[in-house]
Amino acid sequence: MYKAKKAGKNNYKFYFSNEHELNPLQMEVDLYKALERDELLLHYQPKLSLKTGNIVGVEALIRWNHPERGMISPAAFIPIAEETGLIIPIGEWALYTACKQNKAWQEKGFSSVIAVNLSATQFTQANFVHTIASILNETGLDPQYLELEITESMTLDIERTISTLQQLKNLGVHISIDDFGTGFSSLNYLKQFPVDTLKIDQSFVRELYNNPNDETIVKTIISMAHNLNLNVVAEGIETKEQLVFLQEHLCNEGQGYFFSKPLPANELENIFQEVQQMVKKHGISQDMNERMWAEELIYKAKKEMQDTVRLQQGMILKFKKINDRFIHTLCDGELLYRMGLIPSQVVGKALHDFLPIESAKEKTKYYQRAWEGEDLVTYESVINGLSYLASLRPIKRGGEVIEVISSCVDITAYKKAEEALRESEYKYRLIAENMTDLIWLLDSNGQVLYTSPSHETVLGLSKKDFIGNKTSDKVHPEDVGYFKEKLEQIVKSKASSQLEFRFLHTNGNWILVECVGTPVMGENGETEHIIMVGRDITEKRKAEERLSKSEKLTVVGELAAGVAHEIRNPLTSIKGFVKLMQQGMVNENFFDIILDEFNRIEEIINEFLNLAKPQEIQLKKSDLKKILKDVETLLESEAHLQNVQIYQQVEQNIPPITCDPNLIKQVVINLIKNSIEAMPNGGSVNIQAIKEETNVLIKIIDNGVGINEARLQKLGEPFFSNKEKGTGLGLMLCFRIISQHKGTIIFQSKENQGTTVEVRLPLS
Repeated sequence: MYKAKKAGKNNYKFYFSNEHELNPLQMEVDLYKALERDELLLHYQPKLSLKTGNIVGVEALIRWNHPERGMISPAAFIPIAEETGLIIPIGEWALYTACKQNKAWQEKGFSSVIAVNLSATQFTQANFVHTIASILNETGLDPQYLELEITESMTLDIERTISTLQQLKNLGVHISIDDFGTGFSSLNYLKQFPVDTLKIDQSFVRELYNNPNDETIVKTIISMAHNLNLNVVAEGIETKEQLVFLQEHLCNEGQGYFFSKPLPANELENIFQEVQQMVKKHGISQDMNERMWAEELIYKAKKEMQDTVRLQQGMILKFKKINDRFIHTLCDGELLYRMGLIPSQVVGKALHDFLPIESAKEKTKYYQRAWEGEDLVTYESVINGLSYLASLRPIKRGGEVIEVISSCVDITAYKKAEEALRESEYKYRLIAENMTDLIWLLDSNGQVLYTSPSHETVLGLSKKDFIGNKTSDKVHPEDVGYFKEKLEQIVKSKASSQLEFRFLHTNGNWILVECVGTPVMGENGETEHIIMVGRDITEKRKAEERLSKSEKLTVVGELAAGVAHEIRNPLTSIKGFVKLMQQGMVNENFFDIILDEFNRIEEIINEFLNLAKPQEIQLKKSDLKKILKDVETLLESEAHLQNVQIYQQVEQNIPPITCDPNLIKQVVINLIKNSIEAMPNGGSVNIQAIKEETNVLIKIIDNGVGINEARLQKLGEPFFSNKEKGTGLGLMLCFRIISQHKGTIIFQSKENQGTTVEVRLPLS
C-alpha cells in the first residue's frame, strides 16, 4: 500500500509474503513506540574543506535501533513517518538533538556547522520557523552554526519557499540545497532563493572518471555555484581520484566514506585529527592547491570588478596610444548600453570606428591632451540623444603615460533642466524688460537687491540708482513713515499687504505708486526677502478724481431736479389759491389746503436735512427682540386701520447686537410702512429674526402688490419711489443707515405675490 501511494495516483503494486521483508503496519506501530523508548539516534558524518582539509561541518543522519531487528535504515522508516505524520515529532527531535550535540562540541573547543535534513512535511508547517527559533533558544546554539538542508522537490511552491527561506535567513541559519542536479527546479528560481550552499548529488560524484557527462555536470555545478557566490559541497566521495578531481575544479567542501562513514558522536570525536589529515595525505599538493585557489581569487576579483563597472550607472573606459591611434582597452557601464552601444563595439577600436568623423575628431583633441600628461581633462558630448560629462586622467609609470582612464556620467537630465532654466530666464527677461509694472526685491531691512528694467521707463531711474540703497530714500517724506511701517508689518506678519505711496521721478515730479508686498520665507521660516510689485497710478487717480467730481455734479443735479419737482407742485397750488384770494374769493378750506402744502414742503426739506446732516450714530448693545416689539407697538394702530396683521417670529438664542437702536427702529418702521402701503386691500406682514454665523438676519415679508424687476433695480436711488406721492428719500435713508452699521439690505419681489426685505447686521 505504501509503495503504491508513493508511486502516485492510479497505480497498483503486488504484495508478496516474505518473512524477511519488514511489515509496514508493524513498523508504524513500532515507530510510535520508538520515540517513547529513545530508540532513535543520530550518526554524524564530517564535511571537510577541500582547500585546507579541516572539518568545517557535520551532517546529522537519523538511525533507528530496533530492539528486535537491530539498526534500520532511514530509507525504510522515513516514508512511513511521512505518511503517518510522525515525521513532525521525529524531525523536531532530530533538530533538537543535533543542535544540543553541536553546542556540546563547541564547549569542548570543536566549532563547526551542524547540518540537518528537512522533510517536505516539516518545511510546509505554518509554525516551522517558530519551531527552529525555539530549538535554537532552548539549546543555546547560535543560528550561524545550524544548516538546514532542503531538496529541489520541496521548492515547487516558489512564493511560499522564498518566504519561508527568507524568514529562516532572518534568524541567521544557513540554507543548503541537497541532492542538487537530481530535481527539476528552474535555474531561474535558484537565483531568487536565499541559499548559501549547493550539495552535488553523490550519483554524479560516483561516476567521475567513468562517465564524461557526469564530469561535465559536476564541473558545471561548481562553476555555476561560484558565479552565484554559493558554497559547493560534493557528497559521496569514496576514492582518491574523486577527491583529486574535485580539488582540481575548486569544489569547496566534500563528504563521503573516503573520509568517514556516519558515526555516533563519541566515535567521531575520537577520529577528528585522523580525518583532518585525509585531504593533505591523499589530495593534490598544498602548494598547487593554494596556487589554484589564489588564481580563483584573482579571477573572482577581476570578475567582481567587471561586474561593478558593468552595473555602475555611468561608464568607464580606458585607452592607449597604439600606432598613433587611441585604442580602447576597456569600456563598460550602464550608460554605454543606454547610448545604444555594447563593449565589443568600443573595445579594441578607435573613436573613428564607432563615432561620426567630426565627433571623433573633436574627442581626439581631448584624448591627446590627457595622453600628453594633463592631469584632468573634461569635456561634454552627446551620443544618440544622451548628454554626458567625461573626465580623463592619465595613468603614469616611471613618469611616462601608459594608459588613460575616463569616467563618464549621464548629464542629460541636468542639460534638460539647464535648457528649461535658460528658456525660463529668457521668458522672464522678455516679460521683465517689456512690462510697465515695477518689481523690487528687498531684503528684510528694506535694502534693494534687484529692480526691473521698467523703473527706467516709468521713473527714469536705472538699477545703479537703487541697488544697495533703501527704497524709502526715493519715497515722499510724508509717506516714509507709512512705507516703513508697512514693510515691518509684512516681515512680522509673513503675509502680503497692499500700500500706496508717492515716489520721486527724475524730472522732480511725484509719482503715485500702488504696490503689493509679498514676503519670501527662508529655511528657518522667517521672512528673508520682500517682493514688491507696483504700478504708476498717478493718471488713474486723477481720472478717478475727475470722475468723482463729475458724479458729484450729477448727483447734485439730480437732487436739485428732485427738489424742484417735489416743491413745484405744492408751490403751484399755493400760488393758485393766493391768486383766488387776491380776487376776493376767500374760503376757510383754502387755508387748510395751503397749510397742507406747506407741511408737504416742510416734510421734503426735513428729509433732505436728515440726508445732509445725519445724526451721529450712538452704538450700544441692544436687544433686537425689544426693538422689533417697540416697532410693532408703534405701527399696530396704523396696521389695523389698513386691515393689515403684523406677526413676529424671533429666535430665542439671538444675542444682543451692537447698533443705534433708534436708527434701526427708523429703518424697520420705514420698511414696514412700505409693506402696509403695498397692501391697500389688507394683508399680513411677517417679521422674522434669525441668527446666522456672524450676522443676524431680519426678514420683513408681505403679500402686497410686489415690484417688477426694472423698478427693483432702482430702489435706494434718490427720488425714485414705488408710491404715488413718495420721494424715495426714506428708502435711501434706510440704505445709508444699514451701510453705516456695516450691514446689507436685499429686496426680493414678485408682482402680485409680495416682497421680502432681508436686512443683515453684524453681531459685533
